This record gives sequence, C-alpha cells and structure tokens, in this order.
Amino acid sequence: MLKRLFISIFAIMTAAVMLAACSGTDGKNDSANDEGRRIHVAANGSDETGDGSEDKPYATPAFAVTKVSPGCEVVVHEGAYGQFAIDEKASGTAADPVVIRAAEGEKAVIESAPGEESVGIYLVNVDNITLDGFEVRGGTHGIYYESTQDRGEQVLENITISNCVVHGIRGIHGICVYAGNDLAPVKNLAMSGCEVYDCECYDSESAVFNGNIDGFLINDNVIHDNNNIGIDMIGFEGTAMHNNPGSDNAYDNDFVRNGECCGNVVYNISSDGNEAYFEDGEYQLCADGIYVDGGQDIKIHGNFVFNCDIGIEVATEHSPDDNELFRVSGIEVYDNVVAGCMGWCGMCFGGYDAALGFTENCSFHNNTFVDNDTTIGVQRSRNNKIFDNIFSGEGEEIEYNEDMAKEDMDNEFDGNVSTQDGEGVLDGFRSLVEGKGSAFVPDEKYVEIYREICLQE
Repeated sequence: MLKRLFISIFAIMTAAVMLAACSGTDGKNDSANDEGRRIHVAANGSDETGDGSEDKPYATPAFAVTKVSPGCEVVVHEGAYGQFAIDEKASGTAADPVVIRAAEGEKAVIESAPGEESVGIYLVNVDNITLDGFEVRGGTHGIYYESTQDRGEQVLENITISNCVVHGIRGIHGICVYAGNDLAPVKNLAMSGCEVYDCECYDSESAVFNGNIDGFLINDNVIHDNNNIGIDMIGFEGTAMHNNPGSDNAYDNDFVRNGECCGNVVYNISSDGNEAYFEDGEYQLCADGIYVDGGQDIKIHGNFVFNCDIGIEVATEHSPDDNELFRVSGIEVYDNVVAGCMGWCGMCFGGYDAALGFTENCSFHNNTFVDNDTTIGVQRSRNNKIFDNIFSGEGEEIEYNEDMAKEDMDNEFDGNVSTQDGEGVLDGFRSLVEGKGSAFVPDEKYVEIYREICLQE
C-alpha cells in the first residue's frame, strides 16, 4: 500500500531562526505593524527591510512564519511563493492559536521546486494552528503534516487544514498526515473545505490520515480526477509502531481512530493508467473513492461518491496471523450516495485475501447505490450488519469473494430494497421509500457532473 517517505524538507528551506513574538526584536521597526499580531506577506515585500505590516510586508511565508507566537495571524497576499515549512516553534495555544492564511479574496499560490522530495507546505510537530485558503501546486506532496518522537509525550491537537486547493502533484500525496509519534497522539485534526485534483499518486493516495490519530474530521472536501484512492484512513502500516517494553502490542497506537468522514464529494478516481497497478498486461481497477484501511471507530456519512473504481471500502491489508490487532471494527457507513462505480463495486468490505484481516462489527445502512457494476462486494468479514440500503441498477447486487471460506464471510443482510430501474424507489437520488436509502441528497451541481460523466447527458 503506502511507503512512508521521510522528508528532510528543512534542508531546502532558507527561513531564519524563530523569534519570540510577532513584534520581534531583531532591529527592525516591527512596532510599525499597527494591526498588532497580524503579519503580512506580499510578492512586492522584503524579508530584509519589511516589518510585517501591511505597508511594509515580508516577501515570503518562509520568513514570516519565523516571526509568529501564539495568537499571531500570517496573511499572505496575492502572488506566487516558494514552498515553506512550519515547525513546533510556530505553535499556538488552545486559547491563542496561530493562523496562516491567504488574504481574503486573493490568490496566494505555493509552488514546489522540482525534486524527488518536494513539498509545498510542510508542517512538523506543530499544533493549535490553522492553515487556510492556499493554492498549492506541483511537487511530490502538496501539504504534509507530520508528528515525530521529538515531541515526546506531548499530545498535538487542534490542527486544521481548510479551504486549500492542491493540484498538479506528481509522485505521492495531495494532502497527507503522518502521525508518527507512538508516544502521544494527534487529536482534533481536521481537513475541511479543500479540493484535491490532478494528482498522480502512484501507489499512494490523494488525501490520507495515517498513524497515531485519535479524533479527526474530514469534511466538505472535493477530491477528483486523481489516479489513486481519494480519501484514506489508515492503520497498522508501522507509521507509529514502537518497541516500548511496557506495551502489550507494538501497534497499539498505530491506527487512525475516533473520527468522521462526511460531506465530501469524491469522483473520477481510478487507477487506470497508473503504472503501480499494471499487472499481466492490464491496469487493475482498484482505486477507492473513500477507504478505511485499518482505521477504527469511524463514521462515514453524507458523502457523494461517483465514477470511481470502488466507491467505499472498509478493510485492512494486514494479516491477524501477524498481529491480533490487524482487523477493522466500529465503522459505520450510512447516508451516502454511491453511483457509477464500474471498476468493481459501489462498496466492499473485508480483507481481499483469505489470510488478511477481518472487517467485523461494522454497520452499513441507509445508503443509496445507483448504477454500479456490482453493488456490494463481500470479502473476509464477520458480524457486520448491512440493512435499509437501496440497490438500484442492472449490476450484480452482492458478490462474494470466491477465494474466501464461506464461514469467513458471515454477515447479516436485512431490509435492503433492490430495483432495476429505480422506479417507485428513487427520484433521482432521493429515496421514495420511508426509512430506506440515504437521507442525504447530493448537491445538484455535482449531480449534473455525474450526469455528464456517467450518463453522458
């Protein structure tokens, strides 16, 4: 699946050493900034003679972030800027967070330099911070957040990536979070209102949360036209694995948990043409719109997923023979609309190999599936409940993996409604049967895109 990439991005940065406060004491007249704790960056500014005021802005975000202290706001005005990094010295507090944002109504573009390890915005061990409104383009990663053991047992929390547009990535991820500190989790993490498109991810994902994350929200994002998984929530890859002799299990913190994935629109996600999935003379169509790969206790609801190889998948790619934790539970998938997924199915759950981990004690209910190649694919799983969904379309409704033992696919199906053409059951994507299908109905703007792509109207 993923291959975690360690990035020594600070080596390519030119930022100066962090000073104690927004007003600084470096000999410049920072007191000229009459907005108090607001620091301005502009394309016509200067890191040498500027003071961060609106009249005398700095020239680069890389320099401006070295000036922040709790409660500061960095405002980046219209223009194109180089990549930059934000470390723990730029952290805020719960009462006084740090905000780094594009100026309202202005287009602030972060462009990555060419290179094998090229990240637009790199955040490491920073918390109580919001990154908002940037366009990030090019490079191997757009926005990369990482926690490491350097922070010891300090919990990192209140990290928000919002309203950013990431595109033109060639290599790994659009937006990614690797919580690699096994000693303490990342909490209250959010990716909200972002768009990620035109990304070539090879064997990685468009947007991913991975590792020791306890409490998160992925909401109201639009992820589209990428050549691998749209949104992924991952566990058990070794990201936050430890060798603590006092622990019962080396993987006991190495998974994303206790979160929500809701209100997202994910479409045109396919591994067709992706060389990482070229096998036996053809491309394997296996890219999910939304994927839980080892995550635990997650609610997935109110999403519109269409024209992906697989709409929604809940599984783990690791074997319980290797570790008893390698299974998935506590996932609730409800009130989603999944349509036109023709690589395989609208939704699948369970390990795809007879030796992989079980998906168990999850529920999949009140979803609307329309015109998928297969509606639901059942793999290594048990004690899951699939109920009150609407299956509409001519494809196969339920397909069981023939490589699995029947006793390893023991789940409860109840109260689902199926129809070939949707007549009497659906009006567009709106359920006509009380208590069945999704209560969520997609925005008409995206329904029109679906019709153009999948129905060619």
